[in-house]
Formats: sequence, structure tokens, C-alpha cells
Amino acid sequence: MKSRKLFGILIIIAGISLIIGSVLINVRQTQIRESLVEEYKAGTLDMKSSDDSLPGDMLYMLRIPSIDSENPVREGIDGAVLKDSLGHDTNSSYAGTNGKCVIAGHRNYTFGKFFNRLDEVQTGDMIYLDTCDGTYSYQVTDIEVVSPDEDEVLQNINDDEMLTLYTCTPIYIGSHRLVINAKRIS
Repeated sequence: MKSRKLFGILIIIAGISLIIGSVLINVRQTQIRESLVEEYKAGTLDMKSSDDSLPGDMLYMLRIPSIDSENPVREGIDGAVLKDSLGHDTNSSYAGTNGKCVIAGHRNYTFGKFFNRLDEVQTGDMIYLDTCDGTYSYQVTDIEVVSPDEDEVLQNINDDEMLTLYTCTPIYIGSHRLVINAKRIS
């Protein structure tokens, strides 16, 4: 009887610990994002140019007005970067150059909530990349859902200046990839 009661108490403690841990991670991530956005708006954020960027460096501020999204983009797409921001795929082009600039992000409960509303973006919506060199404007041209092994959607197919946003879908499950392509218009 005592062992059942002890087991029940341990299960309750474990459940409470998981909930508290998830909340603390979410609060930390929100603070980091808000700090970067505030620094950007105040003009004190040290954004790097593509020529001298290192993994983890702040490159861009990605704005998607249609879903009220404004998020920092750092160099690289490893777990450390995507935990606290969106990431620029170093195998892709940079904003303002010919080719495809790929930005990846997560959609989940704790780490990487930056692209949680990305599935609400529609063809024709505007996306803006603020860089240390200025702002680049893109218009969404197509949206597709692909399997994770269809990585050809990330490849350069022409010399147009393109932006591709890439994340897991459906939200919280991630069995496929949501790919949003946009063409630079200014």
C-alpha cells in the first residue's frame, strides 16, 4: 500500500516538474526573442553582413505582417541556433544575392515557436528581411507541403533572388515540411 502511494506521489511530482520546465523554457525563449527585437528597433543590435558572419551571429530580422510575426534570424540551422531564433541555412544564398535564401525554424510547444503561424501565410503575402544593408521585400509565390526527404525544394533552380521559409508541419507533429517560396520585388 505504501509503495503505491509513493509511486503516485512520484508521478505527480514528475508531471508538475515537466509542466514547470516547459513554462520556464518558453519564458526564457520569449525573453531572448523580445530582447533581440528591442535591440533591433533601438538600432543597437549588431547585425552582421553575410561576408563576415559566423555560426550564431545575428543576420536578419524577418517580418511577416500578415501573421504579425517579427523574429530574429541567426547564421546556421543547428539546434543551438533554432532553439532561440530562426536560422539561415549556410548552404543557401544570402539576402540580396541571386539564388535562394533559406530560413528554417521550428513549430512546437517549447523551443522554437517562431514559425507556429507560418501555415496562415498565403500566396501574395509580403515578407520583409531587414539586414545591415537595408530591407529586402519579397512576395509569396507558392506554398507546398513535402516529405522530409524532398530536399530539392531548397536547391537553387535559377538566378532569381528568392526567399524560402522551411519548417515542420503539421504543427507539433512534424511528419512533413511546409515550404513557402517568395520572390524579391524590391
